[in-house]
Amino acid sequence: MIRNERNDIPRFMIAKEASVKRLEMAVAAVTVVLLLLPCAAGASGVFDNLILSPRARGMAGAFVAVSDDETALFTNPAGLAGQEGYGIYGSYVDLYGYDFLDLGSVAARIPTAWGTFAVGGRLLSAEYQGVDLTSEYTFAVGHGFTLMEDVHSSLSFGYAVNLYGLSYDALSVGGEDLGSANTLGLDVGVLGTLRGRTRFGFFMKNINNPKLGDPDAEDLPQWFTAGVAHSPYGGVETSLELQKQDDEDLRACFGVEFEVGDYVSVRGGLQNQPNRLSVGFGTHWQGIRVDYSYTSHAVLPGSHHFALGYSF
Repeated sequence: MIRNERNDIPRFMIAKEASVKRLEMAVAAVTVVLLLLPCAAGASGVFDNLILSPRARGMAGAFVAVSDDETALFTNPAGLAGQEGYGIYGSYVDLYGYDFLDLGSVAARIPTAWGTFAVGGRLLSAEYQGVDLTSEYTFAVGHGFTLMEDVHSSLSFGYAVNLYGLSYDALSVGGEDLGSANTLGLDVGVLGTLRGRTRFGFFMKNINNPKLGDPDAEDLPQWFTAGVAHSPYGGVETSLELQKQDDEDLRACFGVEFEVGDYVSVRGGLQNQPNRLSVGFGTHWQGIRVDYSYTSHAVLPGSHHFALGYSF
């Protein structure tokens, strides 16, 4: 008679083994999704251009020539120049509807006699059943200041220094520790205003070409953004932007923002590469700001974006 050796194993050990195998399969599945997510989203890899402001998202990302709040730290630090008062702004993105992905950010501005400084960060993490799989974080410090200003025009410059960190917190299916890595990146931006109604902006991300990993170093994404914003009359802002990231196709974004009364604004926008439609709204009262946006996607589910800010 052939003996079934598994009959000698206690049932609780068989159940535990099955549970571990299911967890390993789930971790492997989530890891595959994380690897495929940048491709499906039209991205190049880690630390991609994930928009951190629902106001910017509501305008389809056409924000480089607007950049007039704390999130200028991420979109164009030259926009920090001239911002008055202290402020803090935090956001959370329900990224593509995946409950194992979390994307959050925070930024704060500090006006001084030498221009406006800002500090902030972002965190993109993945977890499954309480197990942290990977974390992608950025800590940023930026500074924007005015180069020239007269009655009809102004020109500002800004820069930001980013500390990037990537950590694989869980072991691989094979039991290997994938480790972590850090590097520094430098961003620069320019913002100009003509006759108070037209603004133009330029932004370059990671101009020092940072690399992450050892010994197999990976280039972090670099991109250049140029845009123009125009306010044809009070309460209306239109913005057109062109983005070029590494060897990807040129991306065009167009957004508009309308003020509805004294406390509410509505937003909408379109972009290509990939094709997306964005809508959103914001409200402000006595320094408190609440923003929301929804962004569709040609391949993935849509993303909901929420933010709360306070200026004083």
